[in-house]
Amino acid sequence: MSTVSSVSTGSAIDVSGLTKGSYTVSLAEAVTTKVQPYLDRADAVKTEINTNSTSILAYGSMQSLLLSLQSAVGNLATEALSGSNSFNSRTASLASSGSTAASSIMSVSVASGTSTGSHVVTVDQLATAEVDTSATQTVSSTTALGYTGSFVLGESGMTAQTITVTSTMSVTDIVAAINGYSNYTGVSASVVSVDSSHSVMILSGVDTDQAISMSDVSGNVLSSMGVVGSTVSGTVAPASTTTALGLSGSFTIAGGTSGTTATAFSVSVASTATLSQIVGAINSAATAAGVTNVFATINSSGELSITTTSGNQLVLTDGTGDTVLSGLGVATSGSTSAVNQIYSAKPAILSVDGVSGIQRSTNLVTDVVSGLTMNLTAADSSSPITLTIKPDTATVATAISSFVTAYNTWENFVAANEATTSSGTAASSAVLFGNQTLRDASLSVDSTLTGLIRDNSLAGLGISLNGNNMLTINSTTLSTQLSSNFSGALDVFGAVVTTSSSTLQPYGSNYSTYSGTIDMKITTDSSGNVTGVYVPSTSSTTSTDFTVSGNVISGASGSVYSGMSFQYSGSGGTVTITSTQGVAAQLYQVTNNYGNSVTGSVQSLISSLQSENLTLSTQYNTDMDFANNYASYLLSWYSTIETQINTYGQTSAVMSELLTAQYGSTS
Repeated sequence: MSTVSSVSTGSAIDVSGLTKGSYTVSLAEAVTTKVQPYLDRADAVKTEINTNSTSILAYGSMQSLLLSLQSAVGNLATEALSGSNSFNSRTASLASSGSTAASSIMSVSVASGTSTGSHVVTVDQLATAEVDTSATQTVSSTTALGYTGSFVLGESGMTAQTITVTSTMSVTDIVAAINGYSNYTGVSASVVSVDSSHSVMILSGVDTDQAISMSDVSGNVLSSMGVVGSTVSGTVAPASTTTALGLSGSFTIAGGTSGTTATAFSVSVASTATLSQIVGAINSAATAAGVTNVFATINSSGELSITTTSGNQLVLTDGTGDTVLSGLGVATSGSTSAVNQIYSAKPAILSVDGVSGIQRSTNLVTDVVSGLTMNLTAADSSSPITLTIKPDTATVATAISSFVTAYNTWENFVAANEATTSSGTAASSAVLFGNQTLRDASLSVDSTLTGLIRDNSLAGLGISLNGNNMLTINSTTLSTQLSSNFSGALDVFGAVVTTSSSTLQPYGSNYSTYSGTIDMKITTDSSGNVTGVYVPSTSSTTSTDFTVSGNVISGASGSVYSGMSFQYSGSGGTVTITSTQGVAAQLYQVTNNYGNSVTGSVQSLISSLQSENLTLSTQYNTDMDFANNYASYLLSWYSTIETQINTYGQTSAVMSELLTAQYGSTS
């Protein structure tokens, strides 16, 4: 719509009534004859700018819709041209053959492109982090313990740190001191308040399968809290803890204390004693000697275990000529370790497809089956899990639905720009009515689709055109086809390359956009190495459209065959190669040719109009500046004339009065 530019004449008086002869001195006439032509030209330029701007907006919408369609089909190409290849999406199902539900044992995720098939996985053991506790402290968690000293602790693979404890520190204070170094040690601490006068410290490793190392450096803080002790374990596990062992004699245990005094005590054993009775004899002898920080147990392996929490090293000695300790495989000195270990640091152990004893340090297993991540949450050796990897048809169906939506949105835009009024003229919405680029793009998109619909490629998947040229999906047909003929659906959308000989096979990923048939003559040397590729096969010179590396023949960069590769295993001859592009690859190229934001034809039109508008804007501003400057000049000039006229008028009046006074008349 045209807009009329104007300039102001300010408060100047129109002096058109003042004349001299036949010349009329008129400001309005001067503006009309001298200034208005520039204003009219500026209006015409402004109208052209507005028209171009409207076209730019329409082209922008056209480009955006083409890019949306390009993105949608890019996800359906054999090799994702944009986004990700939906046909490479995978899903996994789990089924347990035991009493424990599969979902309780593990969850899985599958990477795109993972090989489909089934695997049987048994989780025999979960990876665990070490957890240790102190003995129950007979004070509240905030009461000073009275311990002084330092200790060192750290998880395997981390950096051990020294923790200093003063006599005023409580369990809560020691926990805070340990947690201050957790990022370095890999050990965190917490406190459990049993009641107002009892508390327990918990030490936990951050990582699974990484043991915690800890020991007192000065003083006996850890041993006094019952966290660590010196332990001696046997290596002989009797078949029964209640069967006489036939070991007799005595032995001495040193390392415990009675109060603060180091106290050793002796233990006597009869040949009829069982392992359980030997444990009882040790504990009774310790009590009788007033030693409260030495005790014996039978460990999880069925062996004798003797521990002291005094902070001193255990030293055990068989009596002269006696063999009780040696008969049980007990060492003569002990090592410092956690006394109350709730969980030991252990690896995950699993078997996959009959391969047993697979160990990993964490429960997140990523490298046993390529592309498969297993998050182990429970162990049950009697509940093997069958893990089945299949194409994710739901993701593909969603991608196809997105493609249909993008196409129909594009078609609505085309229809709006081809709409006419009842009189046959372009509708107000048809900004690009009759535009050649829109017509060409529409025909290219439509011809790509209709050809595939006519030969039933798309129709076989339940995708068809309705009477309004819009795509529709029969969801039942699509779902059935994706489930029963997934490779067929892939061929409809993706690229397919076949050869007439098993000696020449597609190699690697096919990124080619070529569609057609190639007759390729291949020559080899006596060792079978490819020496020449001739396309067409009747050519007398080696084709520059292909390169050779060993037995791999690849389309040369920049050629129409770029992106395709083959591996040859024959001894020479001619092979026919057929390459077809599915709907996704074809539409991607069409939409890219028109919609590409750098090289597309629509972008060229937008850039041209934007450049034109810059030139027109300069012209508009020049015309308006000239009109305004000329108007300002006229205002100034006419203002001067007005002043002179007023002056002349006053002079005329005075002369008339003088003449009248002198002569009684002005004549």
